[in-house]
Amino acid sequence: MNKMTENEFINILKAGDFKERFYAVSTADPLYLVHALKDKDENVRYKVASRISAENLTPLMNDPFKEVRLIVAKRIDAKELPKMLNDKSFWVRHAAAERIDETYLPSLMHDKEPIVRIIVAERIGKEYLKDMSKDPEILVRKAVAKRIPAEYLPLMQDDASESIRNIVAERMAKL
Repeated sequence: MNKMTENEFINILKAGDFKERFYAVSTADPLYLVHALKDKDENVRYKVASRISAENLTPLMNDPFKEVRLIVAKRIDAKELPKMLNDKSFWVRHAAAERIDETYLPSLMHDKEPIVRIIVAERIGKEYLKDMSKDPEILVRKAVAKRIPAEYLPLMQDDASESIRNIVAERMAKL
């Protein structure tokens, strides 16, 4: 089978139907994919986001479709992730929080979505955990209880959750 040339790829993007464009971005040399960053179909852009080199993902950071932005957050250079911390999709913010340099995590400590705060509690510098010890979400507090410095364990001793009180008691018994 002959490899598609860059000009053939560009022509398919211009004149091809969805199936032809999707097949083209699925099989073309990844170097050609920069030509498909603005395709009208989100499925084509999703495929582009999953195959294009990470350094060429920036134009897709603000794609209207969260699935495209999610792939971007999982693949883009971590230095670009701060630009995605305010994404309207909590899944995108979660993916960013999983990979971003931990110095940016304090800005997500009070994210409205517990799933984001959980990953923050699992990764943030331990010096911030006491500020998360009273989070309204039990799973966030559980992540905090497992990592909080020993001197702050008493802050969580009387937690409303028995499982958290047990984690705290277990950790305090080892001191």
